[in-house]
This record gives sequence, structure tokens and C-alpha cells, in this order.
Amino acid sequence: MKYNIPDDIMLRAQANSADVNMAIAVEFYADNRIDHADACRLANTTPERFNRELLHRGLGIQIYKPGLKCRTAC
Repeated sequence: MKYNIPDDIMLRAQANSADVNMAIAVEFYADNRIDHADACRLANTTPERFNRELLHRGLGIQIYKPGLKCRTAC
């Protein structure tokens, strides 16, 4: 799948395709739509780099499987 983001928006955001891929990976991971390995693959980065990005964005590392809702305080 390919997606198209207008160049003027990318310029204003000072972003590149790697930034977009990371943002999507983080969002899908935070929403528990993909697991950690898939998020790293989508972001085209190492688990260590992805974990740093999560912490930078104030997110934690989830230890449950995608699609499962956490029943207790996580």
C-alpha cells in the first residue's frame, strides 16, 4: 500500500517519509493494532530505536498481544 502526502504539508511539518512511517507505527502500536515487531518493521528501525521513540513520546512498551484489551490498569 502506498499513501500520498502533499509536498507542501511535508515541508511545513519538516518531515520525511521515515518520520511518517515512524508516526504511523507509533500510533498503530499505541492503539494496540499491531505488535512491537510489526511496529519496528513498519518504522524500518530497530527495537531499541523504536522503544526510545515511544519513551520520547511519553508512551510505554506494551506487553500484551494486539487486539486484546487490557482488563487491569496497565
